[in-house]
Amino acid sequence: MLKCSECQRDLPEKEALVNKNEEGEQRIICPECFQKLTGVDYKTFAFRKENAKQTFWAVLFCLAATVYAFMEKGVEWGIGGIVLTVLVYLFSSKVK
Repeated sequence: MLKCSECQRDLPEKEALVNKNEEGEQRIICPECFQKLTGVDYKTFAFRKENAKQTFWAVLFCLAATVYAFMEKGVEWGIGGIVLTVLVYLFSSKVK
């Protein structure tokens, strides 16, 4: 069992979250205190973090495909790749 640094509640290890305060020191907090401190619950935070990672890789892949299209297929395909990259970025960043 671990103790929350904020509310001193006992936590099982699977519920405990590691957080850094303003000074950079690590502390263990419960999900309720995480929501109080950040203003968002942990599941939403984790979902947004994962979505940001996936968006990064999708846009990187689209940029690589665009460069390939410019070099191998011509300007028309390259412009299509740029449009696709912008659409992937816009739609993936708007998912909630």
